[in-house]
Amino acid sequence: MTLFKKIYIHPLTIVLAIIVTLTGMYKDFLIIFLIIIIHELGHLFMSIIYKWNIDKIYIYPYGGCVKFNEKLNRPLKEELLILINGPFFQILFFIIITILYNNNILSFRNYLLFKTYHFTLLFFNLLPIYPLDGGKILNVLLEYIFPYKKSNKLIIILSYLGIIFLLINYKNINLVMMSTFLIIEITLYLKRQDYLFNKFLLERYLNNYNFKKIKIINNKNNMYKDKRHMLKDKNKYILEKDYLKERFKK
Repeated sequence: MTLFKKIYIHPLTIVLAIIVTLTGMYKDFLIIFLIIIIHELGHLFMSIIYKWNIDKIYIYPYGGCVKFNEKLNRPLKEELLILINGPFFQILFFIIITILYNNNILSFRNYLLFKTYHFTLLFFNLLPIYPLDGGKILNVLLEYIFPYKKSNKLIIILSYLGIIFLLINYKNINLVMMSTFLIIEITLYLKRQDYLFNKFLLERYLNNYNFKKIKIINNKNNMYKDKRHMLKDKNKYILEKDYLKERFKK
């Protein structure tokens, strides 16, 4: 499957495109769409460097999302750099737009549109709410500190709280629409937690990950994403691999 065939445009994006076309705001939509594409190219560029398998590229009204068909136990550093590179590309693109404006190549009106939508999309996408980049970046940072299962629970709670904060403090119909969509995405992510955790454990059983750090834990729920583990059972210690072997045999 080519990269182009992996692009999925969300129905809400199509609805928005129709609305802006009918209202004569097609230029605004094209600028927003261009910013989103540049942003996603940033994620794609870094994912190709690290040889991540791309599953689909989603285009939403508020931004885009690249979903990977990858192991959950890939290095946190790789995941973090892939996530950061989207906003980084977007910022570089705006710097180029600013240079074009300063050299009288771009009109003030078009520059103002680019500037408005650049900062709106950038700040919104960096909010600590899943599945926005800000939420995913925060989740990776939490995974450095907390076990995999706990960090996922924390990001879900923080995401719900973040949406509640936005709805209480900002009365806006567009924000309500975006918040509704985000609530659906977070809830779907919440429902997949058991599946994701079992996948996380199974990967560690089937693959020989050479993590440098070793941590002693009391049960599987305290496993970290970037560490090997020794499980303490009463007065004896069990290697993570042996524990998982017994678990999946059952």
